[in-house]
Amino acid sequence: MDFTIFLPLLSALLVFFLGVLVLRQGLKKRINFTFALFAFAITIWMFGTFMMFLKKDNPADVIFWDKFVYVGVVFIPAIMFHFGLALTESRVIRGKFLLVLGYLTSFIFLLLIPGELFVKGAFIYKWGAHSQAQVFHHIFLGYFFVYILLWFIIVYKYYRLSISSIERERTKYCFLAFIILATFGSLGYLPAYGIGIYPFAYVSGVIFTIILAYAIIVHRLMDIKLVMRRYSVYLASLSSVIILATVVKYVLIIYFVEVSLWTDFIILTLAILAFPKIKDYFYRLGNKYFFSSLYDSREVIADISDKLRTTLEVRRIYDFIYESLNNALHFKTFGILGYSEKEGYYLTQYNKGFSLAGQKKFLENEELHKMFISRNEAIVVEEIKHSYYNRETKETIDLLESLKVDVLVPLNVKDKTIGLMSLGAKESGDMYNDEDLKVLKVVSAQAAIAIENALLYEETLNFTVKLKKEVAKATHDLKIANEELKKLDEAKSDFISIASHQLRTPLTVIKGYISMMLEGNFGELTPPERDSLEKVYESGERLIRLVENLLNISRIESGRLQFNYELMSLEEIIDSVIGELSGPVKKKGLRLDYKKPDEPLPKLKIDEEKIRQVVMNLIDNAVKYTKRGGITVSLKKAGKNIQFCVSDSGMGIGKEDLPNLFKKFSRGSGTSTIHTEGTGLGLYVAREMVEAHKGKIWAESKGKGKGSKFCFEIPIKS
Repeated sequence: MDFTIFLPLLSALLVFFLGVLVLRQGLKKRINFTFALFAFAITIWMFGTFMMFLKKDNPADVIFWDKFVYVGVVFIPAIMFHFGLALTESRVIRGKFLLVLGYLTSFIFLLLIPGELFVKGAFIYKWGAHSQAQVFHHIFLGYFFVYILLWFIIVYKYYRLSISSIERERTKYCFLAFIILATFGSLGYLPAYGIGIYPFAYVSGVIFTIILAYAIIVHRLMDIKLVMRRYSVYLASLSSVIILATVVKYVLIIYFVEVSLWTDFIILTLAILAFPKIKDYFYRLGNKYFFSSLYDSREVIADISDKLRTTLEVRRIYDFIYESLNNALHFKTFGILGYSEKEGYYLTQYNKGFSLAGQKKFLENEELHKMFISRNEAIVVEEIKHSYYNRETKETIDLLESLKVDVLVPLNVKDKTIGLMSLGAKESGDMYNDEDLKVLKVVSAQAAIAIENALLYEETLNFTVKLKKEVAKATHDLKIANEELKKLDEAKSDFISIASHQLRTPLTVIKGYISMMLEGNFGELTPPERDSLEKVYESGERLIRLVENLLNISRIESGRLQFNYELMSLEEIIDSVIGELSGPVKKKGLRLDYKKPDEPLPKLKIDEEKIRQVVMNLIDNAVKYTKRGGITVSLKKAGKNIQFCVSDSGMGIGKEDLPNLFKKFSRGSGTSTIHTEGTGLGLYVAREMVEAHKGKIWAESKGKGKGSKFCFEIPIKS
């Protein structure tokens, strides 16, 4: 069997795979949906051609499969025009009438396919077979070429009108892929007119897929968030081998008419032997020109994680971040900016290659901070210029462009921004793809924690030095007291250093890795594996909450606990917490009732995160210490205050325990038998949070076994 008959099958498989991939990545996007339709139409064409070649010795089968081919082909002009409108976002022409006319015409030709006025008979030639064109086929070709020409006109005009270089690059590769498919693919019509040629037309599907895959990988065509660089190397290698083998076979046919099965076997053997060397060549080519580096994202994350655990020196942390990222991405410039929320500016802390001309301070842009940085999303300068270039952002975007910044990555710890990482262009010239941005997001989370820990450690050291100077000036009587204070401060310093660096950093890394595993980043998990990992994830969450409580206590006692007050609806916070805890409530078979206020309550000036923590703690405690029955949550206006209460039918509280509930490390008698993991810190922290809002918190119970009720009030105007 001549292996060249498999060319259309290979094209069909590749185009179908690309169409499915695009559809899965953006089912609701018009551009993705129309491209998938186009890919499926091409698949029908290519697969039907393969079956026609396979059955070429039977004229009846040839006619059947060629009519099957035209079921897809008659829709190619309309769908391609539709895709062109989606690609250009209808900026060149609206085209609604032409689009409807195109689909209507395609349906008319679809109805004509079964008859003999479209195609009939079979033309068998050396390399394949085809049915013979009739009168309606001639008309169809006219319709086909008119709509294909319209597609090229609108896409070319869109390319000329595009301001964004990213759009121009995407459009250029899309234009090239379609022109190759249209030019070479059109040769497939020649056998319908009795012109038998070697099936070069069906290599066009392979080339089409390669070019679009490159545009998706490097230029994020159709905004597909896809990581497939290694697969693209294999695809390019395989396609190159097939194309070379096809050319060799064609040359042999021209100069040596008789080509035996042994010749096909020899060509196939040589192709298999050549594949590894061609694959290695494409890896080197990709590293040098296309992908910056075919790096392993897991290795980059693991490497920087290992390094960040070894130091508390800020400068060394900056060096580690730069070295690890540069080894993977190969950028021209890199910098780290510290953020002062109070002053509203960024200060250059680390610079590798940016020409700042002495400028070290940069004012924050509130619009970009709100849209991207506070949400922990990277800013790709070229993309935001296209989408958000307005009066509020123009000055900042122009500044970033003048400094040649390509990407800004937030350094956030929870909801607090401590700085930014700025990256310049890659050495290869290609843009930052989705995998790069994912790696930067994970690395920035690790880096932010490491930097904050180092700054806290540095702050502690400075505080100790200052304290020593004060002690030296004190009198003999105060010296003894100051020595005790010094010991206490050193203990706090050790605690902060150990808790934040030795506990929080590795716990966050563990949580991040487990989260990535649960999301399938390292492959599919079996149910037992997923169940085990979820238990580990929950345990890690408990540890992180414990560390956070300990750190909050340290900050409370040292006066460093900061509050971010803003007008908020307490109802929204409670709705969110109840939604989050509905799972554990159902799991225990409990009833959870929420008595909402009869009318909307006034908004309160509160710190959302702190009050949410209090609400979460109280409801979570009710769930933990209630075996059966239910929990009731209520919210109401009480005089000049807003009052929140949660009551349960749980184990209750003895009279002797009530006065001590809100003290540090205090737990009610018998609670350890119900919930062994409690620490006695949650209610203490809750009391401090509420009192900082000028409110009060209390507990009520009729005794053990009779349930309990926890409430807090916050003044409406504070």
